[in-house]
Amino acid sequence: MRKRKNIFDLLSLKKKISLNKKHRISDELSSEGVKNAKLIEQIKELQDQRRKENTATKSAYFLKSETWYSQKLAEELQKTQTKQKFIEKELKEIQKKIAIDHQNASKAQMKAKEIRKKEAIANENRRDLLTPKINKI
Repeated sequence: MRKRKNIFDLLSLKKKISLNKKHRISDELSSEGVKNAKLIEQIKELQDQRRKENTATKSAYFLKSETWYSQKLAEELQKTQTKQKFIEKELKEIQKKIAIDHQNASKAQMKAKEIRKKEAIANENRRDLLTPKINKI
């Protein structure tokens, strides 16, 4: 006869699986955040380079294309900064969820351990009752 699993053992396994999924998502978000931060830095460097080059006289067409290019850089910077804020917000939320799930999993493991101890004591008591006692007079 197969021993039935403790409900808290199953719950702790479920929480571990959930934690692993959330850790994977957290790792992906943090790597995406690092990529985004590098992109923001590159865009800012490009904007700084564009500002330093504005010393000579230029034609109207060149000025128009330069302002268009600067505008596109500004739009891209705004978009990546917004994305970075969203990633940071999501990362904080998922880290909170990971902490809560970790606490719940540890509680479930403790409960499962307590139940296993109680079952072991009950089994030992049952075995003691089943063994015949030697009566000495």
